[in-house]
Order: sequence, then C-alpha cells, then structure tokens
Amino acid sequence: MFKDLNTDEKQILGSVVVMFFGMVLLTWLTSTAVTHRTTDVTTQVEQENYELPESYNKYANRIYNEKYGK
Repeated sequence: MFKDLNTDEKQILGSVVVMFFGMVLLTWLTSTAVTHRTTDVTTQVEQENYELPESYNKYANRIYNEKYGK
C-alpha cells in the first residue's frame, strides 16, 4: 500500500504520523505535570522580622540630639 503512493502522498502520510505521535507525547507530558501543593501547616515558614529593636531607636535619638541639640 505504501509503495503505491506518490511522493506527495508519502510526505502527507508521514507528517500525519509524526503529528499523531507528537500529540500523544505532548498529551502524556501535560498529564504528568502535576504541581505539588502542600496543605501541611508545619511547612509554612514564619515571616522574618526586619524591624529594628527599641534599643536602636533610643541610640539613634541620643546621637541625633547630641549632634543637632534639642
């Protein structure tokens, strides 16, 4: 059957076969792409605290007052 086809028909048939296997491959890849979602509370990381301590405020106010006066 394949030997009876001319060059154009062979190329069309080959393209269809390649497209079919490509679609099967892409479908398989998208079905295996699973996002991992964790609902465990222990995996949540607490937010870092970047605020300066109160002692630094006292220090900064003292230095400012020494330089610029009250």
